[in-house]
Amino acid sequence: MDEEALGREQARLLRQAMDHAGLDLSEVWMHFFSIGGDVGELEVEAYLHHSLTLPGIQRDTLAHAVN
Repeated sequence: MDEEALGREQARLLRQAMDHAGLDLSEVWMHFFSIGGDVGELEVEAYLHHSLTLPGIQRDTLAHAVN
């Protein structure tokens, strides 16, 4: 699986986890930012909708924030 396909799958799974847990983007982004994420809320939203790719470290930090 290439990097772009991996990112798209991670985004899909993150959206699914957020929906399941009832988390909204604002609260996830605040936690993401507080633990070292360094992209804005708009970029995270674009990533979750497959409109933007994020580096692996940012994807991992975002997954940690959702967990």
